[in-house]
Order: sequence, then C-alpha cells, then structure tokens
Amino acid sequence: MKKSQKTDSFLCVPEGGPKPRLRSRVGLCGGVPTLYVNGTPFPAAAYMTYLAAYNDYAGFAAAGYRLFSVPVLFAGRWINAQVDGVPFHKGIFDEKGKPDFSALDAAVRCVLAACPEAFVFPRLNCAMPLWWIAEHPERTDGTGKRELLFTGAYREAAAGMLRAVIRHIEESDYAARIVGYQLAGGNTEEWFHFDLGGGCCPNAEGPFHEYLQKTGAGDISGLPDLSGLQGAGPCHGDERLRKYLEFSNTEGARTVETLCAVAKEETGGTLAVGTFYGYSLEVSSPLWGTHALSLLLRSPHVDFICSPNSYIGLRDPAADWTEMYPADSVRLHGKLCMQECDIRTFLTRPLYEAAPEYDPGKNLAAPIWEGLASKELSLDMLRKTFCRQLVKGNGFWWFDMWGGWYRDPDLMAELGRMWAVYAAAPAGNRAGVSEIAVFTDETANRDLTECGLRNLPFEQRRALGVMGAPYDSYDLRDFGAVCGRYRAVLFISAVPTEALRRAADDCRKNGIPCLSAAESLRTFTAAELRALCRAAGVHIWCETDDTVYVNENFIAVHAVTPGEKTLCLDRRRAYRELLAPEEFSGAADTIRLAMRANETRLFALD
Repeated sequence: MKKSQKTDSFLCVPEGGPKPRLRSRVGLCGGVPTLYVNGTPFPAAAYMTYLAAYNDYAGFAAAGYRLFSVPVLFAGRWINAQVDGVPFHKGIFDEKGKPDFSALDAAVRCVLAACPEAFVFPRLNCAMPLWWIAEHPERTDGTGKRELLFTGAYREAAAGMLRAVIRHIEESDYAARIVGYQLAGGNTEEWFHFDLGGGCCPNAEGPFHEYLQKTGAGDISGLPDLSGLQGAGPCHGDERLRKYLEFSNTEGARTVETLCAVAKEETGGTLAVGTFYGYSLEVSSPLWGTHALSLLLRSPHVDFICSPNSYIGLRDPAADWTEMYPADSVRLHGKLCMQECDIRTFLTRPLYEAAPEYDPGKNLAAPIWEGLASKELSLDMLRKTFCRQLVKGNGFWWFDMWGGWYRDPDLMAELGRMWAVYAAAPAGNRAGVSEIAVFTDETANRDLTECGLRNLPFEQRRALGVMGAPYDSYDLRDFGAVCGRYRAVLFISAVPTEALRRAADDCRKNGIPCLSAAESLRTFTAAELRALCRAAGVHIWCETDDTVYVNENFIAVHAVTPGEKTLCLDRRRAYRELLAPEEFSGAADTIRLAMRANETRLFALD
C-alpha cells in the first residue's frame, strides 16, 4: 500500500495517485440541515467580495474562516439591468467559440494564495453574452437586451456553458478545493426577470402557449394585459393574467432546477449545489418571478437555498433581518438555508467612491449603499446578524461587496470569535424550540392588484420579530405536514384562497388558536401576537418588544430599546455568555440584563 500524503483534515491523497476530489452534501446534524464535506459536518461560514483587487481573504483566513466564494461571470455584463454599471470582470463566453477561463482561474487562485487550505464554492452567473442576444432576438425580453429566463433556448445555452465551466474546473489544478456551486442568473443574480415585469412581451407568447397546453389550462390565448394589476379592487379577477403569473414564476424556477440538475450531473452528484430563490416574504410582486419555491424544494438537484438578509426598513437596526424565503419549509425539505450577510459597516462607502471605475455614473447612490454611523453600531449589527444564523442553523457568508467593509482590528476580532462559536455549534442540539408557526402562500399574490395587501407578509415580520417568542416560517403547501407540531398558527397572506380557508378551519377544528391576515386584512401588533401566544400556552421568552433567538443550546437577545431586559427561560438552566469580554454565567430560570439600544447578547444554555 502506498503511503498517504495528508494535505488537510479533509483530503488524503495517495502519492502518485489521481487528483483528490471533495465530496459535499447537505444532511441533518444537530437537528438541522448542515453542510458535510467528505462525510464530516463543516462550518458553512464564508467570505466573499465582488472585487478581488480589494479582497480580505487573508484577514478572514487569519480569523479562522476556510470557506470562500468567488463571483464568476459567463458574460461580461452588469448584474443589474435596472441601472448602468461596469462588469466586475470579463465573461468566460464573451467571445463566441473562444471561452476564456482566465478570470475564473485567477479568482480561485487569489483565494488559495491567501489561504491554501481554503474551500471554494464559486457563484456562477449564467447570464448570456452579447453575441447570443444578437443571435436570438426572439428569446429576449421587451428591451431586446436580456434573455427571457423561461425559454428552452436559454436553458440549452446556459446548460452548455455550465457544463464547459465545470469540466474546466474538474481538469484544473484547484479542482480539489471546490466544495460546491451556487448558480445565479437573472436580475441582480437572484433569478428575477430582468425587466421585473414577468418577461411579458411578444417573445413570451410562444412559451406561454406551450405552458398552457402542457398544463391543460383550457382556451386561454394571447398575453395578458398587465394593467389589470393596477385595478381599483384588491383582486384583479383576470384568469389569463393569473395564469401568466403562474407560468412566469413556475417556468423561471424550472430553468433554475434544470441548471442545478446539470451541475449535479457534471459532478456525478458529489458536490452540493444551490441557488438564490423564493423571496415570498420580501418581494410582493409576482412579476419578479421568485414565487415558485415549492418546485425547487421538491427537487433532488437543489441542496441549499439562499437570500440576502431582509432589507426591511432599509436595514433598520431595530428590525429582525430574517430570511427572504419561508426558511422552515426549506429545512423541512432537507435543504440548507444559506444567508448572504452583506452587512454595511462604518467603513462602507458607495461603489462610486470605493471603486469608481465600476460605477462612473454614480448609479448606486441610494441610502441603502451607505455605511453605518459608528464602529459600535457596526459591531452590533454584525452580532445581531450572526446570532440569527447561529441559532437558526443557517449557513452564511459575509459579503464584503466592494472590499474593505470589515478591514478593522476590532471588527475582525469579533468575526473571529463568531467563527469559533459557529464552528463548535454542530456538536450540540440545534433543533428549534418554536411553538408558533407562520404561513405565507407564495401563490397568493398572483390574485392581488398592486394594493397594500400585497405587503402584509413583508410588514408582519416587524411585529413577529419583537413578540418575544421564536416562530417558524413555512409556505402554506407544508401546512398539513407540520401544523400538528405547534401550539399556535398565524396566516400572513391576504388572499382567502381555498387552501388557506381549509387550513384555518383545520386549526379551529383541532383547537389550535390562529389568526389570519386574509380575515383581518391587516397586520397584527406584537401585543396581539403575544395574546395569541398566551391563549395557546406558548412560552414567551421576553416581554419587552425586543428580538430573541432561541434553540436548545443558545439564546440571544437584541435590544430594540435601552433598558433592563429579562429573559424568561423555559426551566432552570445553566447559562454562559459568549462573545463577551468578561465572564458572565450562572444558573437560573431568568437572566436579567441592562442593555443599550441595538446591543445583542448571546448565551450558551446547558
């Protein structure tokens, strides 16, 4: 037997043997879906930047991080069709018939130069190059500049490019460091239709007709009139429009699934594959194309689902920055929730200042791109974000968009402490303790006009975040599978669909207290939600309109207002503060804390 050469804890390479290959998958560990690398749970905490020239790979490696993502463009095109900008680097397929993988190779090697032990999951942006758009005008959206995401021609072209990229990587000298793939496309890389209008244009009529025939929709011909969405009433009542919205969401998601299947095939099913998708809690318009998550959750080709943290209140420091999708449906179907933590800090500057060559027109100048006011607030927001990911069992990456956002000794020290806590977490029980289930219906907004009722799921999260009890978030399709696990239920979609009426009736028949936005046509206050909890016997962990994150091993509190906070534990527990400069521990059924506004504190529970 040949002697083995140990390169790190995950790779064991026989001398003179074939190139090593990683194997990654998502499986349960500690009660939640978890990333495994070569059979071992791996801390899915990563770092990424769009601009390699301003990276902080070495800083994050020194802080303990070993997982990194790099952006890869199939086409050298700006990622947002709604504003102008300069692509971050050239695309692999910019020149027809002459793929150029140099930017991809350079990006991965830049990470490995800073951290030879790094594992890399590339973000592959599957946009079409200009030459393809010119050759396929009948497969472009109404602007004629971008591909329609739901056409067979786009699927075929993107699949061919994806195969070429993965095959190149498989033959590269860094193949052993690739741990999986995140597939991106559409507007802002999140599989939104580029026009944010459902791709509804004459070129969509053929694919729409094919969908109607395939689904047996009956005699509905032609494209809908989107002006119906500006109707006076809450529901438009236009079956053609509703069917088109179903089509543009479903077939867009089918494209994503098709590409995930290609990635799985090319890797022999040995690497984890995932994508951005399913923003039913954040994006109210069905024209964006992100409301068919159930299709991806049923797919064996999708291992993880991603979104940024919520932008609620333009990232209001007081708000709970949740996932944009119903995260517990994702977990229920065995998928890993993987969050993009693009947390601004006091070092954040707009792109036109940080790297003006990419935004010469100052198009990214909105308040959302501004930095935070102080280092203290920056540390607070990093900690709040981290605690949610830790307690919910999410994977995540710190997204240093333009570079330099975290390049400060105090920020990096905190990020290093967070990594150490997160890396140790899979050893414990990370199962949730929520007793209230919240259901949204991703199909509901296909019926609504552009009225305020569309935004109820988005806005309801404000009060949910401060009601003092953790909750689990599902799509309504999963109601039957999970309703019996909970003491109370909240329905936050405003359309009284037949499925929602049946679910509410089922709750009442079985004595489960529930509230329904489809009946109230409004959001519920934190006080009303706590009253629901009390009526149902749900344990309330905090009474002061602050945010708590709880599982079997951890509890964290984020102070919305300054003052004394009391955490009411479910029983007498030993507790020990984490991420704190001084030891604070004890054993009790309550923890009393004096806190300033926006402070977050985290405790381990035994």
